[in-house]
Amino acid sequence: MAPAIRLFCFPHAGGGTAAYRPWVGALGPEIEVVPVALPGREARIAEPAHRSMDTLAELVTRELASSLDRPYAFFGHSMGAGLAWEVARRTGPLGVIASARRAPQLPTRRRLVSDLPDEQFVAALRGLEGTPQAVLDDPELVELLLPTLRADFAVSESFQAPEGRKLHCPVVAMAGEDDSELDRDELEAWRDATTGPFRSRWFPGGHFYLANGAPDVLAEVRAAVLEFAGRAQAVRHG
Repeated sequence: MAPAIRLFCFPHAGGGTAAYRPWVGALGPEIEVVPVALPGREARIAEPAHRSMDTLAELVTRELASSLDRPYAFFGHSMGAGLAWEVARRTGPLGVIASARRAPQLPTRRRLVSDLPDEQFVAALRGLEGTPQAVLDDPELVELLLPTLRADFAVSESFQAPEGRKLHCPVVAMAGEDDSELDRDELEAWRDATTGPFRSRWFPGGHFYLANGAPDVLAEVRAAVLEFAGRAQAVRHG
């Protein structure tokens, strides 16, 4: 029997589907985890990465259209949370789980890095700990990946939703308690990004608190998705 719900998972800047491989099969039989492959990485490395959230969201929305034939929800980490919000605005998920990112209506408060010289940009990547050190220590790999990494950071840094634009589904916001890239008020502001129910959850760890499929994180994701589905069913049955 096929899982009842699809959970589409959007990666962080420079990330790919590999980040969500530990999740596949780990959220229970009801939930099918579907990592979203973006241009400029993995099997799509020959495709140029997008530098605009709007054009990237339009592309992903078109590509996912044929897979939205059963109830679905979105999870996004960091840049992926902004992308999940934008694709949700164009579609109609059961709900959105936003991880480690400021709410979409807020401008970034962080230092802009996407246009730094190569050496400084790579140093900034080391500090974020989202790109494996072995990759950053390989000059050939760095040269190959820099255009995509820069494009992703440009998307993440420049994205700010117009005032008043909201979702109408539940949103759960999650983050690490020691995330130096995110303030508590920036995460809690996701409350104002939807007209639907909202709650937040903080976990031990930094920006990549969810690394390696942490069991408490997976349990929260599963609970949130099933909660979304339960709310939708309650609405349908009045």
